[in-house]
Amino acid sequence: MNSPDGLVGLAAEDRAEVERILDETLLTVRLTSGVDRSDIDRLRALALGALPTIASAADAEYRRYAWLREESRAGRPREADGAGAATVVFVLVPVLAAIAAVVFLLLGYVLGVTGSEPTIAQPMRQAGWVFAAVAGAGAVFAAAGLVVAAVRNGASTVPVPTDEPARAREEWHRALHDRGIAPFLREHAARVPEGRRAGASRTGFSSPRFSSPRFSSPAEGGADRDARR
Repeated sequence: MNSPDGLVGLAAEDRAEVERILDETLLTVRLTSGVDRSDIDRLRALALGALPTIASAADAEYRRYAWLREESRAGRPREADGAGAATVVFVLVPVLAAIAAVVFLLLGYVLGVTGSEPTIAQPMRQAGWVFAAVAGAGAVFAAAGLVVAAVRNGASTVPVPTDEPARAREEWHRALHDRGIAPFLREHAARVPEGRRAGASRTGFSSPRFSSPRFSSPAEGGADRDARR
């Protein structure tokens, strides 16, 4: 899956998601540490340049999410089209054969009741009975074919539960943050001079959406500073 913007493996619509999570994490870094705005902008530029590497850390989760999303949107239209074509064939063959049988039999017997039966009457009646046999056999095969097609189509187009793509999306976001964005920012933030990153060693690089008890929040950081005063 290649995106138009050149980020291999990531759809264009999902790059905005990666950047949003990056910005949320950077906001938390800025609020919970002494890193100033210029260094935050530098970290963001570095992360944007390394997005392919960052995104690859959550590749498995992303592929699962992308697959579930496509399944939910598309519903396997190609298989549905194939089943529709098969249905048309199964229905048309016996119908057309039955029509031909009626026409040939009707003409054949009408010609037979005339005073002098034409030589074509008997062949027409024979053809009518042949078409009637074809129609009968076709009806049996059509019924069996429709049942098989319905079973196959039903099995292959089971709708993806609506909550599955959403759950997979959240799992991708969390893996992207925990294994991609946070380690990258932690590594590069460590290079910021001490005078410009007071308290940076305490931050867990958690975004508001991925916070946990071991991550400090802006409010907790403020409380700790008040206590030290």
